[in-house]
Amino acid sequence: MPLWPGEQRLLPGPYMQVWEDPEGLADIQQVRQLPGSAWQPVARRDASFGYNGHAYWLRLQVHNPTAQPQDWILLIGNPLLDHLDAYGLDGERVYQAGDQRPFGARWIEHRQLLLPLRLAPGEQRELLLRMQTEGSANLSASLMTAATFNLHEQRMLLLQGLFFGALLVMLIYNLSIFIITRDRNYLWYSLFVASFTLYQFIQLGFAFQWLWPEALWWQQLSFPFSSALATLFGILFTYGVLDLKAGPPLYTHLTRCLLAASLLVIALALLAPYSLALIGSFALLVACALLAFVFTLLRWRQGYRPAKLFALGWSMLIIASLFSILSGTGVIANSQLTLHAQQIGGLLELVIFSIALGSRIRQAQQAQQLAQARLLANEQQLRLEQAKSLQLQREISEGLETRVQERTASLQQALRELSSANQRLAELSRHDSLTGLFNRQVLNEELERVLAQARRSRQPMAILMLDLDFFKKVNDDHGHLAGDACLQHAARRMQQRMRSNDLLARFGGEEFAAVLSDTHLDGARDLAEQLRLDLQQNPCHYQQQVIPLSLSIGVCALVPDKHTDREQLLRQADQALYQAKAGGRNQVRCYEASTPGEA
Repeated sequence: MPLWPGEQRLLPGPYMQVWEDPEGLADIQQVRQLPGSAWQPVARRDASFGYNGHAYWLRLQVHNPTAQPQDWILLIGNPLLDHLDAYGLDGERVYQAGDQRPFGARWIEHRQLLLPLRLAPGEQRELLLRMQTEGSANLSASLMTAATFNLHEQRMLLLQGLFFGALLVMLIYNLSIFIITRDRNYLWYSLFVASFTLYQFIQLGFAFQWLWPEALWWQQLSFPFSSALATLFGILFTYGVLDLKAGPPLYTHLTRCLLAASLLVIALALLAPYSLALIGSFALLVACALLAFVFTLLRWRQGYRPAKLFALGWSMLIIASLFSILSGTGVIANSQLTLHAQQIGGLLELVIFSIALGSRIRQAQQAQQLAQARLLANEQQLRLEQAKSLQLQREISEGLETRVQERTASLQQALRELSSANQRLAELSRHDSLTGLFNRQVLNEELERVLAQARRSRQPMAILMLDLDFFKKVNDDHGHLAGDACLQHAARRMQQRMRSNDLLARFGGEEFAAVLSDTHLDGARDLAEQLRLDLQQNPCHYQQQVIPLSLSIGVCALVPDKHTDREQLLRQADQALYQAKAGGRNQVRCYEASTPGEA
């Protein structure tokens, strides 16, 4: 499997070979002596083998085809694997991790299993992985460069933070309503949200990392325990909020059976083998979701209005749970969707249930308000007098014209303010909020305009692509606020040297672009050198710090013809910029027709 540095995320599953060890007794020497015919292709991107407790040996050949060393991360997307051993990562060192080994044994402290892989130039290496678990034998591996992994981790932490933040908000909100109203339905719902949050915290590996990194026995049983606990409170919540006790006695009998089954699964999680408890929790979850959906539909048909929202909520949970269980058993391939299906479905379900609770309160309030309105209407009808009615009509007639004029004037003033605000908004949407320069949308529009004008007049034009050198180091050494100040400083220095008919825009990140009309290559090169020298000689001063800056600039100048387009100009300027950076940075390079990669 060749590893090219430009790849963003690779799924090694289809490139792996597997050998199943049902007894789990083979060691690395025996595995290395296996004949080639013993190995079978995995042929699945997630390398999933269901629930059986067997040991699986996975073999992967990786190759660095480049002339530079590469750092890669092998990410195992299943935090609940009991044991994972890896051979060939770092000499003779053996990577040993899993949630049945202390968290401190991991080479990288992370909620998931991370295997660092460094390949020398041209190196080809064989990796051997041994996976054994009482849960789902699902590797869900992906290969990323170190830089790609850092970006991936930032996005995932943001999404997980939003997810758990939303759960926390719902928990606090409904618990507060329970404290105020003493309605037990809100207590059961709050406990359901809390236990579901714990379940997700365990499933995603956060609990083992932050709460009990050394408690292996509790880590093993906590997953089915939290699942059964969430199901228990979900049953109590559903029974109360659907008012099932007002329905046929069968509803109450079935609910009691489900509560007893939940307590049984909790006991299994604490006392029985893990695999039995896990299967019991899955079966309980499916049974409760299906029965709750049936109860909701029946209550809907009986005219219970909040049941409509509950039917939608249970549908979300059933679909999400089905995806999760099928991916764990290997029936469907594991992916980002199946990995987070329960999170997405559970969050949607909890939000819909919150809305349904609010609907239930609103329904009771509307009934009370309707009764009060009827009483007031009867009382007012008895006390209504014709003289008051006539007086009211006269007052309405006299004041109607005045009110119409006042509201017309107010409406006109509001329209004027809205028009002014729209104009300001349109102007703001054309500028970059940090540097005040034009944004990329304006750059594209103006570049098209200048290009069309240059075609008509057969006059030269030029485009500069400018990039601050080592800007990531500025952020790392001085902080992102200092980086923002450097961007603003660079933008001001460059803008000062632009002609009135030139356009300077922020292209993205630390990259800028300038469009120069009526400019030959020599003029564009001279301006680029001026910009480069000016920024080099005028460092950014930020909070008593002097931060030196430099520019790498790519120049493209030509007299466009009918075949020249905007994308071509940007691409050629960007290729020249790439040559400037590859040549050592802090320099100006001009695009030449023989530039490699240009068609």
